[in-house]
Amino acid sequence: ENICFEVLELALPQMKPPSSAFPNAYRGCVYRARFSSLAPQDLQAAMATLVHPNQNEALSVDARQELDLRVGVAFSRLQTMYFRKHFGQQL
Repeated sequence: ENICFEVLELALPQMKPPSSAFPNAYRGCVYRARFSSLAPQDLQAAMATLVHPNQNEALSVDARQELDLRVGVAFSRLQTMYFRKHFGQQL
């Protein structure tokens, strides 16, 4: 879901602006295919059931990435402090 909004951020500014009579012409016209496999039958099923992108799901991906980064940094610091304390002379 997050990739969809990253593509939209890059693509929409490059698209021809909608006429002033229809300022939100592209809103609701973007669809995405949901698939987790590149098998032909899965891709065909995904193309047959296109959905609108879900911004809440994209934001949740951003939040998970931020949490992963912060937890990873904290764990790395913990490991570094532990190894320095217990094996400092041997490193």
